[in-house]
Amino acid sequence: MITVLIQKTDPDTDPDKSELGTLNRFSMTATVFSSKVIGAANRESGQGIPRIDPIFFEKGGHVSLNPSRRQFLQAGLALPAASLVSPNFQGSASTAPPKIVYRTLGKTGLKVSAMGYGIGFKPVPEVVARALELGINYFDTSRDYGDSESIFAGVLKKGIVPRNKIHIATKSPSRKKADILNDLDTSLKALGTDYVDIWHLHARDTPSAIPDEALEAMAACKKSGKARFLGFSCHDPKNMVDFHIKSEVFDVMQTTYSWPIGSYYRDEAVKKLAAAGKGIIAMKVVVGLTGLHLKGFDNPPASKEQEGPLAGIKWVLKNPAIGTTVPFMQKVSELEMNIRAMSEDFTPADEKLLYVMNEQIRPLYCRMCYECKGECPKGMPVTDVLRYLAYNDFAGNYHQALANFRNLPSEIREVRCSDCSSCAIKCPNGVAVRDRLMRAQQLLA
Repeated sequence: MITVLIQKTDPDTDPDKSELGTLNRFSMTATVFSSKVIGAANRESGQGIPRIDPIFFEKGGHVSLNPSRRQFLQAGLALPAASLVSPNFQGSASTAPPKIVYRTLGKTGLKVSAMGYGIGFKPVPEVVARALELGINYFDTSRDYGDSESIFAGVLKKGIVPRNKIHIATKSPSRKKADILNDLDTSLKALGTDYVDIWHLHARDTPSAIPDEALEAMAACKKSGKARFLGFSCHDPKNMVDFHIKSEVFDVMQTTYSWPIGSYYRDEAVKKLAAAGKGIIAMKVVVGLTGLHLKGFDNPPASKEQEGPLAGIKWVLKNPAIGTTVPFMQKVSELEMNIRAMSEDFTPADEKLLYVMNEQIRPLYCRMCYECKGECPKGMPVTDVLRYLAYNDFAGNYHQALANFRNLPSEIREVRCSDCSSCAIKCPNGVAVRDRLMRAQQLLA
């Protein structure tokens, strides 16, 4: 059994004192997160299972150091764990036919399906076609996703729905004006269309990643009619929300938002964007909720057809500010399950399921809170590297993990965390940072 120390403080009676309680979370042999996986992960660094300091886990995965007993109960910590640990636990079920719900994407006026489709690496044409048949009308792709655009174009050529009935978003990795303009023309050719509904700059987590000439290029793309609306994707919305609004160039933001990541680190930015009329697209909504894909740790690839992803999307869509979500789906059954998120309520059973899954991955999945930014004395961009590792370990996509890692500066790729006797990073969310960085370096460097 794993023992998690929970700090329980009741500010209503004595805000200056606390007591430590213990809670047996779950049996390691009863979950998809097996003791074999944990043990192998920690044997790499010669350490045992990482100790989690006395902390409190709020809804959505946020760690609070000043909890109350009321919060303790609301967060659902006192749950009957034996009924929650099965990887096939059914968070909710419905016999009603799937219903597509459409939302308005900020001031763009676009009516988008609340669950869109992330056309990532190696999309499956049959699944994409089925999504079109069912009424999904928002599709997100990128120049960076290999043949993603051209594969999607092949599905569109079947004429399942008219081009003007769907919304296509794609992205540029470039920073220079000429390159961004050329990227758009290249994407349009690959997609077989003369315009995209949303043209993003890809993965911009600092304002310096969007220089003035990039802003000029984006404005030119919109003026030409080749892009109806503009945006950028980012993993650190708190750092980018003010820039997004003040630039007066962008209409939407695509950003990370999920149960494991938690709303605490995202809601402030989301509220600002919504108040400014900006469309918000949630990504990474199911990563971390599908089990591990640690092929080297004798852990078979997990099935996305367990209902963790469904519960995760339902949780995201509880927030009316979210216009759409872009999960990547590889099976028709997975697609048809996730579609239910648009019409089913988020239930206590869903919340319990997500809570337990979140605790299973706590030592391994980075929540992208960016609290560790600048803390590594060797300059390691911890959050970025752990995100790349998650592409492999949680999404089963080694290619995407490797491609991102190779874009790091050579001096960062050459850092070996095993050279340090201890790690300067103390993750507030309980991630075993040194172990995870060592795994990333062994796997990707």
